[in-house]
Amino acid sequence: MNRRRASVGGGSRIGRRALFGTAGAAIGSAWLHRLLDAAPAGAAPAAGGTLLVGEGFDIANLDPGRTLDLTSNMINLAVYDTLVTFAGEDLKTPKPRLATSWTVSPDGKTYTFKLRSGVRFESGRELTSEDVKWSFDRLKNIESQAAFLLDGVDNVGAPDPQTVTITLQRPKPSIIPIVSHPSLGVLDRVVVQAQGGDAGADAKTKDHAESFLSSHSAGTGAFRLVSYSPNNEAILARNPSSWRQPHVERVVLKNILEPASQQLQLERGSIDIADTIGHPQADALVSRPGVVVRHSMSATTFYLLMNLDPKIGGPFSNPKVQQAVRYALDYEGLMALAGPGAVRLAGMLTPAFPGALPASEAVKTDRARAKALLKEANLTGARGKLSYVSGWVRFGVQIDPVVQKIQADLATVGIQVELNGMPILAAKQLFRGGNAQFLIWSWAPDYADQDDYLVFLPGRLVGKYAHWTPETSPEARQLAALGAQAETEIDTQKRSALYQRVDHMLAQGPWVPLFVPALPFAFRSAVGGATYNAIWELDLAAITKS
Repeated sequence: MNRRRASVGGGSRIGRRALFGTAGAAIGSAWLHRLLDAAPAGAAPAAGGTLLVGEGFDIANLDPGRTLDLTSNMINLAVYDTLVTFAGEDLKTPKPRLATSWTVSPDGKTYTFKLRSGVRFESGRELTSEDVKWSFDRLKNIESQAAFLLDGVDNVGAPDPQTVTITLQRPKPSIIPIVSHPSLGVLDRVVVQAQGGDAGADAKTKDHAESFLSSHSAGTGAFRLVSYSPNNEAILARNPSSWRQPHVERVVLKNILEPASQQLQLERGSIDIADTIGHPQADALVSRPGVVVRHSMSATTFYLLMNLDPKIGGPFSNPKVQQAVRYALDYEGLMALAGPGAVRLAGMLTPAFPGALPASEAVKTDRARAKALLKEANLTGARGKLSYVSGWVRFGVQIDPVVQKIQADLATVGIQVELNGMPILAAKQLFRGGNAQFLIWSWAPDYADQDDYLVFLPGRLVGKYAHWTPETSPEARQLAALGAQAETEIDTQKRSALYQRVDHMLAQGPWVPLFVPALPFAFRSAVGGATYNAIWELDLAAITKS
């Protein structure tokens, strides 16, 4: 339930490592990074017919500049190309896509991308750097929920048709994984302008291309959008103009909200892939003939929030009570509920990226210590209300058994919590309004870099929801400054060390880090190349069907 992405989360959005170590590893010394994509331009598609995908739709619209939703990301990844990308489950190694190479200035503030030649849009028009600049300017100026991706970008330049420059206000090593995000897919500016698109300074009011881009596509991707019926299905077909050809002719994404229904349809062969199932369905499918089950790390942090405003948090605003909560929990039992492949969290940063604390440093259950802390705080018998989304299933985790376990664990040390389940929209409102006393939530990455988790810092997005600001304490002020230093550090090893310090201090804040689950998905054995990426789910162009 993240944050900026439309899942149950923190605001309005939806990870880096090596070509550069972390996307900025070699950043300080204008290195040239080049990797040529394996797919030759004009390659003929393999015969694969139609791929049928069962998906619980998470789509506000299909305008790349206006969405961060998971299903939208998957579709836009297939339809629009970005400057760089990531392959399969990997969130650490940026790969070329529209850009065949890039250089970084010694001060880490200017990135220069060389574009692939001969790339054409669906319209047949050849892509140039002006299309990249126009697309980026539009995203920033329409000021949608995805505009934050270009925070800190001072200018996007097009000095010649095959060169794009991004100039930053300050070093930002995460810019490489950021430009892999499907919201930064490149649009055919001529086609979109003809349909009301605008990239000027007042595009917020002048751009009217959203409707067109939710029913048509204007990209260079492997597929083109044939049709989209909200809450029903989206149909993609091979884009004959694309420089990279997919392995199937068509993809039909079906909106199947119930995981049990996805399981049944996969068993019957009515769909080829069940993309949004839970662990019970995965367990049942393991023994089914002709079906393959996989678990993929989600990079999503599950955690507890405790409000620091005494008027809202009550006893949970007390640091000793917060510590007592951490020591009271039976983490082994919680990990069993998190499902196969889940990873225990020591801090708030996901281990998918460098700098997270190792699981060996996670708090261990110590109920005697929890009781002693409550006694020191003179709050033995503390009471409160634990809020959550009723019936919520996210990345295979069923939340109801988790909150019931937490309630029982806290009762063993004398903390009595009432379970306050609610619909998702009400829970979002409570969370984003900063009015949750005690809450279980999650944060999924908007892009493949650790700095997307700095939202937990004092004064930042989720920190504010817990009423944690730099003014809260000298330690909070120190942590806020440390986080700002970490996100601009261009030396890989120093950056990782700074993030570990950040994570250690975050773990002492108004949070209880719990786990990162692995997401289950399943597919028919005739399907190949199906891997799950935490940012955009499936790369449809990489999937084969025999």
